[in-house]
Amino acid sequence: MFCENYDAFVHTLTQHGYTVHTAASAEAAKALALSLIGAGSVGCGGSMTVKDIGLYDALGAQGNTMYNHSTVPPQERSGVFLQAARADWYLCSTNALTLDGKLINIDGVGNRVGGMFSGPKKVLLIIGKNKLADTYDAGMERVKRVACVKNTRRLNKKTPCAATGACADCSSPDRICNVTSIIEYKPGWVQELHLILVDAELGY
Repeated sequence: MFCENYDAFVHTLTQHGYTVHTAASAEAAKALALSLIGAGSVGCGGSMTVKDIGLYDALGAQGNTMYNHSTVPPQERSGVFLQAARADWYLCSTNALTLDGKLINIDGVGNRVGGMFSGPKKVLLIIGKNKLADTYDAGMERVKRVACVKNTRRLNKKTPCAATGACADCSSPDRICNVTSIIEYKPGWVQELHLILVDAELGY
């Protein structure tokens, strides 16, 4: 089970304007995402969750047009960011989801968090149960101590947290904690904000 009192949690998320789906496994989440997206174009926000469940590969095999900045040279990424923001769907995960319905994210460039509320009209977030936090403070703690640390190490960033595992609120040139967003309710620009809650630990 994704969490205790799951039905009440889903009710809370629905009250926040989210469309909630349940997946018992990563494979089920992938199949559900493919069904929801259909033939639409996809803007990719960058997500280890999406990568780990094989959804990028599955979308490619399905023939979807994808705008994924991680597949192009650095000098071409700004153009892909703009294309991703105009796609039919925006696809990523979240760094933390709180029991009262807040989606908490920290980004380096800002394209990922921006795509969740000012890009495509349909947004799909795939969320493993390890992303759940009881409160806002616990969610921020999770983002800083887990997601950001693992991402700096994955990206070979030279930051204090990459070395020590603890946030130092640094001013390093390699800092990736530059833009913080908190979505409390479905943003007005977005027509549909889908959450696939997966009963598995996925991503960072």
